[in-house]
Amino acid sequence: MDPQPELTKQATQPPPASHLHLFDRSSPQKELAQCNRAVEDAHRLAAIVESSDDAIIAKDLNGIIMNWNRAAERIFGYAAEEVIGKPVTILMPPERENEEPGILRRIRSGERVDHYETVRRRKDGTLLDISLTVSPIRNAEGQIVGASKIARDITERKRADRELREMRDELARANEDLERRVEERTASLTEAIAQMEEFSYSVSHDLRAPVRAMHAYAQALIEDYGERLDEEGRDFLQRILRGSSRMDRLIQDVLVYSRLARADLHFSQINLDRLVMEIVQNYPDIQPPKVQVDVAQPLLGVVGHEPSLVQAVSNLLGNAAKFVAPGTTPHIRVSTERRGRLVRLWVEDNGIGIKREHQSRLFGMFQRVHADRRYEGTGIGLAIVRKAAERMGGRVGVESDGISGSRFWLELPAVD
Repeated sequence: MDPQPELTKQATQPPPASHLHLFDRSSPQKELAQCNRAVEDAHRLAAIVESSDDAIIAKDLNGIIMNWNRAAERIFGYAAEEVIGKPVTILMPPERENEEPGILRRIRSGERVDHYETVRRRKDGTLLDISLTVSPIRNAEGQIVGASKIARDITERKRADRELREMRDELARANEDLERRVEERTASLTEAIAQMEEFSYSVSHDLRAPVRAMHAYAQALIEDYGERLDEEGRDFLQRILRGSSRMDRLIQDVLVYSRLARADLHFSQINLDRLVMEIVQNYPDIQPPKVQVDVAQPLLGVVGHEPSLVQAVSNLLGNAAKFVAPGTTPHIRVSTERRGRLVRLWVEDNGIGIKREHQSRLFGMFQRVHADRRYEGTGIGLAIVRKAAERMGGRVGVESDGISGSRFWLELPAVD
């Protein structure tokens, strides 16, 4: 026989005789209607209890189970006939049985237990995290005769809470490890910077000095004794002069690159019209009549580090003047355009161009895409341009078909 919860059974019984005086006896029809409404209310309450997702259990003041709904069967694994009439402690692990006397004492005194989180045991022995709400049950005279217990399974929530705590602990450990590694890397970087500064000083003084001496002696030799040497001897000296000059430029470029990489940059608003004009005036190799430079004024202002920008723009103008076909007068056009919150500075030339397959490595260190001796260089100039742009929050690029010149661009934040 299908077990019927006691609460449902009680709800379907007619009211006790002691309460019949509550019904209106003036009319049998009214009395019957009131009885029917009472039965309907009892059935409705029983249906609510049965459809609840939470376990609803009624027990007497001795802790004996009196009612047991379907959710209780699902949560705890016991059928109603297995537990009705038995102590509620069958749901408790041994170490939790001492909770029941305290709960019953509070119920007898009329207290309500709200959202008490504890652990209960299923029929198969597995443990559940439970949130309990226990309320007194009173009879018609207001006397406390039992307790209504609502049990909600919070196992999944507790598991999620535990996993969240574990993740937080793991994250805290990861943060501690990251901070330790950052401190170690910072110390290592500080040491590397100190070593780089020491190296730069050594390069500036110890390496450039013998190169300059070599160049000076070779120059003196060719000036004072050049007539006594044959053509081959003079050619050797010229090679020494060219090699020493190139070595000195290479050392200077390496120093410039290292300073750009580690220097503290202070940004300001820069007037590009003035900056480009001063560069042209200070570099004879990009002045008329050797080079024709057209500036599309007014140039838009940018925000950056002026010394670094001077180095970058002068390198771009110098390359534009150098990499042209023999017998061609370099023609350079400088312009700007607004791109959102950035300004793009264009340096366009009528040079020999750069083939597409070489453009991806053009801004790397020691990259030279033109091996012709007429276009000597250190291979660091465009790397300096890229590093300067990156340090100022910008970027660089090039457009060229490899035949009819190149269009180099440098983007920096615009003056707001």
